[in-house]
Amino acid sequence: MKVQEGETIIHELRPESAILGVWFFTKCLLAAFVGGFLCFWCFGFFGGILGVARRADSSFPIAVGAGIALIVALVVLVLALVYCFFLRKTYVYYITNQRCIFHGGILRRIERSVHYHKITDVEMSQNIFERILGISSLKIFTPGTASMKMSPFGGEKAEITFVGLRDNETPAATINGILRRFKATGE
Repeated sequence: MKVQEGETIIHELRPESAILGVWFFTKCLLAAFVGGFLCFWCFGFFGGILGVARRADSSFPIAVGAGIALIVALVVLVLALVYCFFLRKTYVYYITNQRCIFHGGILRRIERSVHYHKITDVEMSQNIFERILGISSLKIFTPGTASMKMSPFGGEKAEITFVGLRDNETPAATINGILRRFKATGE
């Protein structure tokens, strides 16, 4: 991350290791289920077609498909956990005197920054898994993202989300303080 002229880093944050527990339930198990289901469906569908064409016992492909689907699901689960473990190590959040910055990613490296004059809202949130693990998220909204919905069940899409923070009140207070000064002085 390049610091701009006159910019100083106020906070450098990284997600806590507890975020892996959240990602296990929200990302890894889902990936394993989808991988196993697709494998089972392919073996059942194509095995059933081949069994009908050969006039063989059609339960054999389903049994083989179930066994292979279980193995695929476990392999996908382990790969997803390893990926999430290394992904967490790449996440870095910066709060400077001019902007908020997210930097991270393995397959796709992302650096996203938002200058304070674009920030409309700062939200601190915890889902049920984060509450259990004692971590939280800090979401930074801009005018373009505040109106976008992620799902039909609600939940706004933030421009930047700092996930896995043990203490989100200190960075939120820092950002809100800078926003108040910016709105009062325009600088």
